[in-house]
Amino acid sequence: MLSSEDAATLRSIGLNFIKVFVTIVLKTFLIAIYSILVVWTGSLLLPMRTRASRWLCATVFVMFGLALALWMIDIHMVISEVQMTFFSDSSESSLASLYSAARSHNVRLVAVEDVLYAFMTVIGDGVVIWRVHAFWSYGRQKLVVLIPATFLAGSITTSLLLTYCAIHCGDGIVLGSFQSPRFCREIQTASYLMTLVTTAVATALIAYKTWQHRRMYLDAFGKQSRRTRTQSIMFMLVETGILYMLFFLVQVVLSLKSLNAIISKSQVGSFAVTMYQYSTSIIVGAYPTVIVVLVHSKLSVLRPAGESTFMNSSTLLFNTSTRRTGHLTSGRLPETSIDLYEMAAADKDEESDRKIAPDSSSTMQTER
Repeated sequence: MLSSEDAATLRSIGLNFIKVFVTIVLKTFLIAIYSILVVWTGSLLLPMRTRASRWLCATVFVMFGLALALWMIDIHMVISEVQMTFFSDSSESSLASLYSAARSHNVRLVAVEDVLYAFMTVIGDGVVIWRVHAFWSYGRQKLVVLIPATFLAGSITTSLLLTYCAIHCGDGIVLGSFQSPRFCREIQTASYLMTLVTTAVATALIAYKTWQHRRMYLDAFGKQSRRTRTQSIMFMLVETGILYMLFFLVQVVLSLKSLNAIISKSQVGSFAVTMYQYSTSIIVGAYPTVIVVLVHSKLSVLRPAGESTFMNSSTLLFNTSTRRTGHLTSGRLPETSIDLYEMAAADKDEESDRKIAPDSSSTMQTER
């Protein structure tokens, strides 16, 4: 007969196994989708054979490798928990103590996962800043990139401090977040905040350039003009950036100790948070990959022919002085660029010529 303590332990093991097994299955499905996205990205970048495309391809593959490592650690934790609890050589220990030892072992691995996840966010932030630089790479506008780059430096610092916490204080994790000591809990929250602010600033900068470009396009071609394919992709970059920002806002909220304690008391809440935490690495890896796909896809019409970089702000985006005067005031556009105002002026000239033509013919008839 099982004792009441062993029966309670077995029930806890069963519930935890079901919860983790379902989340592993979900993560495996997401990994499969993510791998297709990575292969697609590689097929877009590798044929270019430029330095920028190689660096981007390496970045995408490194993030995918980290996501795979986290996935394999999750599978290892499920197997090790069962093995250390039911197949341990220690016959004198109770089932509860064996299960507790297995859980403590897995908590240390969760600390390692938190560190890998933190460095994934740093790499993802680098890709986001790369996009900002493409929009703000004209003249002194490059200095604007220093704003998100400063927060990126903060992300690197918090990731290094989180590594220290994982080595020395890795046993204070509840639901994937450090709860003790207080220093490590605040460092992890700060790491989420750094990425949140970096994404918010980057999205705001891209949104401003998108709005500026759209406004000038409407001034040139009329307010009834539909969005071009380029503008649609620009808006998609802004929208995905907002979603990514909200994702990290949820991360910040879940890292709060008071909320974490409330959720851990509910089986449904704990299960939902566990599924969310297991999926975060896929989201962090997939978002920068989606950006690269949007930028380099032949369907997006964002890349100039023969170039591997996203549209430069000097090719499609104009200064506010351009809108007022209809002419560029600083620098000269590349030969591949199109001056929207010259095109609009040409259309107006054609219309005026058509109006003058009938008048001139009637004047000739009068003279006759």
